[in-house]
Amino acid sequence: ILGRHYWFTNQNQFEGSVEGNNPLQEQNDEKEVGSQNISPLKSVPSDSTCSVRENARKEGLVLLDGNWYSVGKFVPHHPGGADVLEQYLGADISLVFRVMHRNPDRILKYRKPLRSATSEEIQALTARRKDLCKEMMEEYQQNIEMVTKAKPNMPKNFDLEAFEKDSRLLYQRFLENGYFRPTLLWFIGKMLFTLCFLLLSITCMKLIPSSSVFSFIFPGIFLGLFWHQSGFLMHDAEHHNLSGDERCNDILGWLFGTVFIGVNGAWWREEHREHHAFLNTFDDEKGFKDPQMREDIWIQNKNLIKFYGNELIHFFVNFQHILFLVVIAVAGRVGIMIDSILTERKFRPWTKLGNILHLLLHYSILSQTNHPVSVFIVGALWQSILSLQLLGNHYTKPWNKIYAATEGNFFVWQILATQDFACPIWLQWFYGGLNFHYSHHLFPTLSREYFHITTPLIKELCDKHGLPFVQVGFFQCIGEMIVNFNEVRKEFSKCGRGSVALMYT
Repeated sequence: ILGRHYWFTNQNQFEGSVEGNNPLQEQNDEKEVGSQNISPLKSVPSDSTCSVRENARKEGLVLLDGNWYSVGKFVPHHPGGADVLEQYLGADISLVFRVMHRNPDRILKYRKPLRSATSEEIQALTARRKDLCKEMMEEYQQNIEMVTKAKPNMPKNFDLEAFEKDSRLLYQRFLENGYFRPTLLWFIGKMLFTLCFLLLSITCMKLIPSSSVFSFIFPGIFLGLFWHQSGFLMHDAEHHNLSGDERCNDILGWLFGTVFIGVNGAWWREEHREHHAFLNTFDDEKGFKDPQMREDIWIQNKNLIKFYGNELIHFFVNFQHILFLVVIAVAGRVGIMIDSILTERKFRPWTKLGNILHLLLHYSILSQTNHPVSVFIVGALWQSILSLQLLGNHYTKPWNKIYAATEGNFFVWQILATQDFACPIWLQWFYGGLNFHYSHHLFPTLSREYFHITTPLIKELCDKHGLPFVQVGFFQCIGEMIVNFNEVRKEFSKCGRGSVALMYT
């Protein structure tokens, strides 16, 4: 339950999986790149019906601002992960390239276009994006009807060209206003705010009599809030949103993540980049593409049922609408710590140093109280709220095939697979600004400092083009997650997969 189940992943007898390829195994093993010219293109399955995209994919090309760029040999060296660039081969990356990179213009200085795309090629790719956007909207409508029992209003005549033009103008507006770089004062304020919770936790340990029940409740809550807010700063640092220097960002991510929370910051960065690129997507042959929305003990969407073939998961699914809250509360913090250690993609000595410093730091903190275990448990329970916040932004949203997300329009898919949390201004600090999740997923390098400014403008964009802009309360979201898990459970029971599952259908 706590980690990715290695005792499961040694088995290759999963229904619906390719022989010798377990869909629950780690899908993003590091590729060894030596002196040989290894072509990554053969390993990329494609369901594309667009011949232009398929031919360009095989040639290792991407379309950017009307020009084809050859990136086939660069794929294994892509800093954001080889798999990310692989999946976008042959597609028009004009917008996604800019919003996913901190300095896109500087990157382009080192790349020369191979040739200009013909009008026929551009028209073919545009027509394909239109078809896929229509498919994604239909999938969204079916999924939302299942969860909310209400039919969402979707655009009947969606003008993709106009939407893409307005999206590009919005990006340019944010860029000109400096929203992609936080101010030093904001960063210092957030860091001091985070450390204040640690100070409050230690102060409560010292001042509240040990005989009082509050002697571990208040210190635990403040310790949980320290982890909570440190998580947001790790998130910013690993997105390289805190400093203009990448090495400085990596150090800050190591400090706030590995040392303060106990979660490997580098591991989180690698998985989170893929989460943004492959949000709520899967591959029929390899299974999950979004590593941070993948779970081994429950199924959050009916399209994922075919990737689960073990008897034990069949048993858990029958109770997942009841158990998921318990598992997140009880095992959430410990689980992600173990996960970040066991599934680290490559050995980093500074990560091990950070793990040791985390243990020493918390030994010194918890030694200030007579109830160290109780304080830790309360803090872990409090931090589990963060897990619910982050999962709630996507859990009730549709899952789609990877080619639909990468070959279609990036903004449309991110909008359909995301939702915001509605909360009063005075409580936004508790969500770390990530209650404005549309801002974060449409513009991953945007600073949290400006989310409250950019979100109304994104809502205007959605309203103008008839796309959903969903804001839900925290408890409403939890209720919808329970309904969603229950509906998937019912769908799973129809399959009759496994003797254990049959006992409870």
